[in-house]
Amino acid sequence: MPPAPSPAAIAPSGIARRHVLRGAVKAGIGAGLALPFLGRGAQAATTWTLFSQQVNPSSAVTRGLRRLSDQVRDRTSGALLINVRTAGTLPIDANQVLESVATGKVELGDDAGHGSTILPSTVMRLPLLATSPGEWNQVAKIVRPVLAAELEKRGIVLLAHYRSAMQLFWSGQKATGFADIARQRLRVQSVEQAEFLRLYGGLHVITSTVEAGEALQDGKLQGIFGTAATSGRTWKALLKHVYLAGPNYNDAVIIAGREAMSRLPESLAAAVLASAADTAAWIAQTQDTEELQQIRALQGEGLKVTPANTGELLDGMTRIPSYWDSWVRLRGGPTESLLATIREALDR
Repeated sequence: MPPAPSPAAIAPSGIARRHVLRGAVKAGIGAGLALPFLGRGAQAATTWTLFSQQVNPSSAVTRGLRRLSDQVRDRTSGALLINVRTAGTLPIDANQVLESVATGKVELGDDAGHGSTILPSTVMRLPLLATSPGEWNQVAKIVRPVLAAELEKRGIVLLAHYRSAMQLFWSGQKATGFADIARQRLRVQSVEQAEFLRLYGGLHVITSTVEAGEALQDGKLQGIFGTAATSGRTWKALLKHVYLAGPNYNDAVIIAGREAMSRLPESLAAAVLASAADTAAWIAQTQDTEELQQIRALQGEGLKVTPANTGELLDGMTRIPSYWDSWVRLRGGPTESLLATIREALDR
């Protein structure tokens, strides 16, 4: 089964020193304390909007963001209220979370597509770079300062950073190891996953969710990289095999507009940051737990589950670095030094 769940999100290092958070954050966030609103006057409540790419209202991410809203309300005694809005509920494109926060259309955002704008952060999704929650934590600790600095240039404050469950190998034919990828057509979410497929002789397809379902049913697509929540449960009638390993974890950020944060009293800003850090850790932990539960449930319904083979993972980690090298040469600059630091930390 997948590795035991592990908290995988913390407030980004250095953010406590931002002028908008000042002493309250230094005192409270570092200790992991709830920070109630200190100025309990009769002033009217401030209302913010948090916009997320999420579509599914019952997903762990959406539930976590609502939890953030509840925490902020409770910690500020109602002085700051946050309305959570998901994709399709506002006239904002789901791919424009960063822009919407930077321009002040909304005060807060949850974005899993930040890599298309903050290019160095895509290093986190390189295949077989982080193969466990512990390794992901190591990589994230190195990437976060760069991510925070790049967001700051756009007028955005990084509040928290978290990961998904592992993107597993699911198939309607066979998935007992990466070797079974050969000659199968799999849906991928990125060029990095497509390169991972190429390593094992597979063919990649980038398609929408609706089109993927139709292609699986017609036999034009044999498998997919995804989680039990997003893939296994959705296409359980078609995906009968899962290998408990995959190319990467996806990641997401919880962000705030710098101007919006600067207008808050210290105690309210501190409550937002504390709640975002709590929420990010809760989302990662909850997704891990629910992933295990759903895989076990699907196994009871006939899903063939194959544990990850350590030897195969190690073999892949010796073969994939040549792709990392070519990938990073196209990007250069901070991304190149970032990957070098990560590889040294992971001994790769």
